[in-house]
Amino acid sequence: MRVGFLGASHLGQVYSAATALRGMQVVVVDTDAALITELQLAPSVAEPGLTEAWRQTELLRTCTTNLESLLQCQIVFITKDVPTSDSGNSDLGVIDDLISQLVHVLDGSGIPVVLMAQVQPGTTRRFAGQYDNLAYQVETLVFGDALHRALNPERHIIGIVRRESDLHLCHREWLEHFPAEHFVMALESAELAKIAINLFLAASVSTTNSLAELARAVGANWHDIVPTLRADRRIGSHAYLSPGLGLAGGNIERDLASFLQLAVQHDVHATVIESYVRSSEYHRGWVLRQLAAEGHIGSGVIAVLGLAYKPDTASTKNSASLELLQHLGGQSVRVHDPQAQSNSLASSVTRCSTWTDAVTEADAVVVMTAWSNYAEIDVTTLARLMRGRLVLDPFGALDADAMSANGLNHRVLTRGG
Repeated sequence: MRVGFLGASHLGQVYSAATALRGMQVVVVDTDAALITELQLAPSVAEPGLTEAWRQTELLRTCTTNLESLLQCQIVFITKDVPTSDSGNSDLGVIDDLISQLVHVLDGSGIPVVLMAQVQPGTTRRFAGQYDNLAYQVETLVFGDALHRALNPERHIIGIVRRESDLHLCHREWLEHFPAEHFVMALESAELAKIAINLFLAASVSTTNSLAELARAVGANWHDIVPTLRADRRIGSHAYLSPGLGLAGGNIERDLASFLQLAVQHDVHATVIESYVRSSEYHRGWVLRQLAAEGHIGSGVIAVLGLAYKPDTASTKNSASLELLQHLGGQSVRVHDPQAQSNSLASSVTRCSTWTDAVTEADAVVVMTAWSNYAEIDVTTLARLMRGRLVLDPFGALDADAMSANGLNHRVLTRGG
């Protein structure tokens, strides 16, 4: 089977690699010639296992800018990530252009097309009249675990034009390579299912952050409470119960923004969803509030460890770290991250190649991304290199006992102090 992927951003690279690992030939198409040249050698996105998978499946993959090469495929997935603004608003013009180009190329071929990009309800239906064999499939990739989730999906959520019709045989054949339960429904239902998933995640994240803050205030330990919640079958063992610095990464924020836009259009009450946005904005400010309380805003040197919005990804989309750097303005800041890059750092920010360079003579150290590298930091060395004593470690990446033993003022999100 030969499978086409139109759009070679994160989504397209991960799913094309997963498809090739299952033994199918893949044709990866993108209008960005520079990107296609890069993909001839290696993926351009950082995901655990992706580079190895890319190398392993080299003979099964063709990368090209030629849309007509998709005529050689039995099925084509549209896998271009939708650009979003900092507030989560989607720019669907990119998807509209790709679908229009693809429909023109495939006209009369009968090749099934599956839209997998993140869109608002009604988007796929707009194009269904132009192309008969059009479906929508929800992707639920997670940055830092994307390839594993593509290879081992929890379920398949698929929207089709007519509820009573069946999946196209080629789509079914592709799905058989990734065994999981199928949920087949109307196009709009599948599109809304993607938003629904992220809104429930936003609810869990928001509630956890608020409860963890209250736990710190009343002297409780949030880690003591978490097992009682996981034992409740109504909440579950996989619930998001780790406090964090609000929402980041772009996906949940995008679907919050999509819901709020649709709520205005259809006169739907949205106060609860608006509260998730406000909650995220508040909790993203935890580090800044701690620095201000200790007099570290506007004076001294701050070391920031981590630019990525979470570990095991190079993505900085809506990163709390980059937002913190903006608030620190022209203050002297040194940053380190093992993978993530950023072209938007101010001139007062120094990029360091090692964590030791970043923390040397720092008045305060902030761990903004819980990379496993940072869990291995020798706290005695950290204490010796620092000038100040304040270490803000929201996610508890560092050894708490070693922090106390070395006289450091160690603050995390799960307890007071």
